[in-house]
Amino acid sequence: MALTKEQETHLKEMLLNMKKYKTERVEETPKEDLKESTGELTNGVDNHLADIATEQYERERDETIREVDERLLQQVDEALQRMEDGTYGICVDTGEEIPYERLKANPYAKRTAKAQEKFEKGQPSPNADRATQPSRRIDEEKTLTVDSLKEEQDAF
Repeated sequence: MALTKEQETHLKEMLLNMKKYKTERVEETPKEDLKESTGELTNGVDNHLADIATEQYERERDETIREVDERLLQQVDEALQRMEDGTYGICVDTGEEIPYERLKANPYAKRTAKAQEKFEKGQPSPNADRATQPSRRIDEEKTLTVDSLKEEQDAF
């Protein structure tokens, strides 16, 4: 069952509201490095490591939030583009319609729940191109990195 005009209008409003909110958050989140934000703290002799560590933690947290917001903003823009193209609500992997309930919960979804689950597990879908598939090589590198960190940690 294709989306009705009312449903599509409601979802578009949701996407535009998300875009406005996330754009404001990205613009408000400061993007500065640790040296700029701590100012003289890093140059003085009486530096307290806890002050520097707290500042670094806050900068990393802000940067992570900014990156997540930017990714979400990109997904919202892609969903709005799919609306313009007439492909919104159709799974990019299977070509099946994405249920309205899923789109209401996640208006920027581009896959059905089943296709998304397969995508996250790294299972190839029949209609998706290689560029959108998660790389098994990356997963292997992560395992190697975790193993090497465990070995390094055990060395101490």
